[in-house]
Order: sequence, then C-alpha cells, then structure tokens
Amino acid sequence: MEFLNYFSNVFTFGNILILILGTVGALLLGAAPGLSPTMAVALLIPFTFKMSPEQGLIMLGAVYTATVAGGAISAILLKIPGAPANIATVMDGYPMAQKGKSKEALHYCFISSFVGGVIGILVLIFFTPLLANVALKFGPSHMFWIAIFGVTVIATLDSNSIIKGLFSGALGLWLATIGYDSVLGVERFVFNPIFSGGINIIAALVGLFAIPQVLSMLEKKQELSDQFQMEKKSLFQSMKYNLSRFKALTIGSITGVIIGLIPGAGGQIAGLVSYDQIKKVSKNKENFGKGEPDGIIAAESANNAMVGPSLVPLLTLGVPGSPTAAVLLGGLLIHGMFPGPNLFTIYAETTWTFINSLLVAQFLMLIFGLYISGLAKYVIKTPVNYMAAAITILAIFGTYSVQHNFADVMVMLFLGVSMFFLSKFGFTAAPIVLGLILGPIAETNFSQAKIIADTQNGIFDYLTMGPLNLTIISLCILSIIYGLLTEIKKKQMIKINKLSSVVLVLILSILLAYASFSGGTSEAYIFPKLLSTVMIILSFLSLVLYFYNKNEKITEVDIKKLSIYLGSLLLFLVFGELLGFYFLAVLIFLIICYVYSEKKNKKSIFYNFLITLCFMIFIYFLFAILLKVQAPRFFLF
Repeated sequence: MEFLNYFSNVFTFGNILILILGTVGALLLGAAPGLSPTMAVALLIPFTFKMSPEQGLIMLGAVYTATVAGGAISAILLKIPGAPANIATVMDGYPMAQKGKSKEALHYCFISSFVGGVIGILVLIFFTPLLANVALKFGPSHMFWIAIFGVTVIATLDSNSIIKGLFSGALGLWLATIGYDSVLGVERFVFNPIFSGGINIIAALVGLFAIPQVLSMLEKKQELSDQFQMEKKSLFQSMKYNLSRFKALTIGSITGVIIGLIPGAGGQIAGLVSYDQIKKVSKNKENFGKGEPDGIIAAESANNAMVGPSLVPLLTLGVPGSPTAAVLLGGLLIHGMFPGPNLFTIYAETTWTFINSLLVAQFLMLIFGLYISGLAKYVIKTPVNYMAAAITILAIFGTYSVQHNFADVMVMLFLGVSMFFLSKFGFTAAPIVLGLILGPIAETNFSQAKIIADTQNGIFDYLTMGPLNLTIISLCILSIIYGLLTEIKKKQMIKINKLSSVVLVLILSILLAYASFSGGTSEAYIFPKLLSTVMIILSFLSLVLYFYNKNEKITEVDIKKLSIYLGSLLLFLVFGELLGFYFLAVLIFLIICYVYSEKKNKKSIFYNFLITLCFMIFIYFLFAILLKVQAPRFFLF
C-alpha cells in the first residue's frame, strides 16, 4: 500500500491545478478530429521541460487518459472518431445520437470510461511486477496474429458484407505498406513524392471519417436538429442503467486490461475486441449497430481500462504497451528517469504521485465529461453549412499539425473523397482505417517472425505452433465464421452482388497485385504480395457470389449539389501553400456557409462573415499560438 503514502502529493495547489487544466483541455482536444492521444502527449512534452518531473508527468498522464474519452464526443455527435481508439464507439454511439439520445450516449461514454479507467489504474497499482512478466510472453508471431484478429473483428462488425469488410481490411493493410519497410528499409509503392513517408495514420483517420461525413451532410442538406430530436434523460437514470450493465462493463474492462499489457497493441484493438465480445454474448445481437448502449459501454470501458495496464511494461521494462505510452516514455527520459526498479525506489515519490494522479484524473474526467454531455444540444442545433465548414477546416489544420506536411493534407482529402464514393458501393471506412493502423504492427512482426523462423523450421511452423498462436488464430477464424453465420441468418449473404461493385473490387485487387508482384524480389514485398493475393481471392469470390444473389442497390451521388464543396477542396489543394492556409480557410469557410445556406440575403452574409471571423480566431489561437503549428501563410495571414 505504498501508493497511499504519496496520495496527498496530488492535491498540492500546483499539481491539482495542472491536473484539472490537463483533463479539461484534453477532453476538448480529444473531440477535435486529428488530435489523437499520441499527438496530444507528444505536443505537450516540450512544455514539461521547465516543470518538475512529477508535474510534467501529471500533465502528460491527464492528457493521455482524458483524450481517449474525449475522442468519443465527435464519434457520437458527428460520426468522426476523435482518435483510433474510438472507432468502435461510432458503431452504436452515432445511431443513438440519430435517435435523439446523444446526451444519454455521452453519459454512457464517460461513466463507462470512468469505471474502466479506475479498474485499469488499480491494476497498474497492485499488479505491476506480476503483469510485467506476462507482457514479455508476447513475441512477433503473437503480435502478428493479434493485428490480424483486430482487422477480422472490424471487418465482420462494421460492414454490410463480410466479403467487403475483409477486402477493406486487407486494402488498409496494403496501404500501410506504402513508404519504407520498417525492418529492411526498402522503399515501396511511392507512385508520387507525397507518399514517400507512407500514409500518416491521423491523415487517414480524419480523411476517411470526416470528409465523407461532411459530403453526406451536404448531399442530404438536412439540419442535424431535424435528424436528431433530443430526448430528455436524467444523469441519475443514465448512471443507474450504466452500472446495471455489469456484463458489458466487465467484458470491456477485462479486455482493456489484457490488451493494454500487450506491447504496441493500443486502445483501438481493445475497443473493437470488447465490442465484438459483448455482441457475441448479448441477447440483443440484432440491436448492435442501431444504437445499442452495451456497444458504447463495452468499447469505452475497454479504451480507458487499457491506459493503466499499458504503463505496466513501460514503467517496469521500458516496453510501451501502446503508441501513446511510447511517447510518454520520452517524457520520463527527458527528466532523467529510466524505466526499471529505480522508478519505485529512488524515484518512488515522483512515480507514485504520477500513478495516483491518473486515478484522480478519472474522477475529474467523469465530472467534466458529464458537464460537456449537457452541451451536446448546441452541437446538434448547429446548421449544416456551419458544421460542414468547421469540420473541413479542423480536418485540414488537424492533419497538417501532425507532421507540418502539406502532403498529409493532400492524402487526407484524396482518401476522404474516395471513401465517400466507395461508401456508395457499400464499403465502410472502419476496416480500412484499422488496417492502416494495424498494418505496421502486422508487417513488422511478420518480418521479425520470418527472420527468426529462417533459423528454425520455417515461417509456417513459427506462426502456427504454440498454444498462444493457436488460440489467437482460432479467434480470427471464429470471428469470420461468426460474421458469415450472422449474414446467413439475416438472409443477406452476400451483399457484394451489384456488377459495378464486383468490377470495382476486381480491378482494384488486380492493380494492387500487379504493383506488388512487379515491385521487386526483395523480402520487403512478401507481405504486400500476400495481401494482394488475399484480395484477388476475395474479389473472385465476390464474382461467384454475384450470380448467387443480385439485389444490391448502389446509391447515386448528387454531383451537382456537391460540386461547390469539391471545388473548394480542389482550390485548397492547388493554392494551399501559395496563398496560405488561413487566407484560403477563411475563403472556403465563407463559400461553404453561403452556398449551402437556406437563406441568401445581406443579413445572412453578415452573419456568415461574423461566424467565419470568430471561428478562424479560434483556429489561429488553437493551432498557431497553443500548438505552435507553423502553417503556410499569405502576407500577414
């Protein structure tokens, strides 16, 4: 019970002030598209240079835990995950918001995050030495299969067709191979210089979720307040119901703890696996994807339960349990604190104060998160033209802020527009995004496994031998079988039947296979070749199934209605660096607000200009002053 000796340190004036500011700021930043927990922690590390070690770590820890929960705000209200960890939350969070239950959904989000977060931190406090040994048992082969399992789960959950879902997941994994191979250092598939650094995950996340959502909003041109009729439900009722969902909370928390211990896995896998598990054991399977509270409860409790355990291998062994924990390692090192036994002996006061602050941060996150939930009605009432313009500008600046690279913005907009058209053929963004996220994990561990296997009995034996490998492989197979049985039960096997869908999949898989097999004989091309082969098989399977059932409807695109918006994106791509981000952002915001406004008179023009000015002042303060983002400028701005 050593941690109790240092608990009072958290409540000194300086420490508690930093903890409150870090938590509130992180909740708001987490809701902004592109500002992931990893990025938020990385951006704040320089600010900790002049702080004491414990204050610096308290700030980073508060931001870590609160941005994970904050990312659910935009996931629920706008169908845009604030971070990769919130992908699973979209599946039932947004449908609940469409039913007018956005406040209730946000209640479940923060209450579940609190429960999972507290359990995760308690695991960190009481079981650190024991669980550190468990984390070491996961080798390259196990991490490879865990990544594949994550893709199969999302492919079967977030898609109308398992064939489309698996194809999308494989496509995401293939896209992740663009750029330099992380093990061999070989450059691959750099068709244009903008791809030389590969596809940035944040750019892909923002583009694939935010831009299609904006295009969909403008195409339908229906106010959010018309779509979402708010229903009133008290906090007490939400809390009572949330805590009664013991099964969802237990599955989410346990899954989060286990995934958190696995080095490099991250919250995105925790949320998806817990969502998959609660759906399989639920009596109301048909409600998932339509606004089932258990889906939010399991996903969000897992996301935050992952935070504490992800620090176990970091603090004891120097092996981060998540990408954000890897950045947090830098925060330790710059203060001269190295992972290992010394953290709990020489630096015991700083370490335990930091861990205790994570526990207190859960309570602060709950209090302020529930308060923010009450403000959801203001987001819902925002006119579509303002919402579309704001999301677009936030997406552009958020993407650019990650690497200060205009190529990321180009990739983000290209992927976003492409995903909008793919969605008309029944494809969904989540499997592609998760494939991009898990691609580096899968390929790096596959390459490492091959290097090890070449000295033993070969890659097949190495990847398939051992109880842990066989267990994870079985989970992958069961996940696919479950998806197939679900489709057969619904009598919708298989909805990739429209000839245009089949041709699209076939052409795309052939092009990627050609690029993979003509790239060279280097071992760096083995993984892309495997993926393109899988896509070829899936495309031919879809061709066979085309003759089995021909009832899919392809939704038409109203190009005329979207032409002004698409033209404004093209304007930014062509002149963004020349005329400056802020100048073009003002112009694009005004164009979108005016063209897609219901009223076009002098008064509305004045209001549009005023709102544009206020929003751009906020953007300038957030990115130029607070985050120190040096975006291209035109003269003064």
